[in-house]
Amino acid sequence: MRMGKASVFLVFVLLYGASLGSAEEKKVKQTGTFSSLTYNREGGDVVGAEIKIVATRKGFQGALQIAEGGPSPLMVVDVLFEKDRVRFKIPESYPEYGGGVFEGQIDAKGISGAFTFRGVRGDKENLIRGRSYWDK
Repeated sequence: MRMGKASVFLVFVLLYGASLGSAEEKKVKQTGTFSSLTYNREGGDVVGAEIKIVATRKGFQGALQIAEGGPSPLMVVDVLFEKDRVRFKIPESYPEYGGGVFEGQIDAKGISGAFTFRGVRGDKENLIRGRSYWDK
């Protein structure tokens, strides 16, 4: 079976377009709200973490809140992405959590990873992509 130049060109365009579409589908949106904050009825406490990541002229930044019984003040952090890896360091200027680091992975469902404070790595956090705890 012999194909003309126009047919070969059309097949090439269709294959190229399909490959672009699949590459774009794999790119995960890096901005949004990611939360594991929950209300513990037994203790009457709010626990977990939440970060709202936005794009800025400086790169990505996040408004972070950690709750261990009660919610912390908001902390502004610089968020670094490398492919599906995400990392942010809490500045020393935040007394309770300053110097802490979060490292994890981002996907379409959210961010999974762990905080490290004073050299001690914490339990795995699953920050679900969606609305803020405070918006519910």
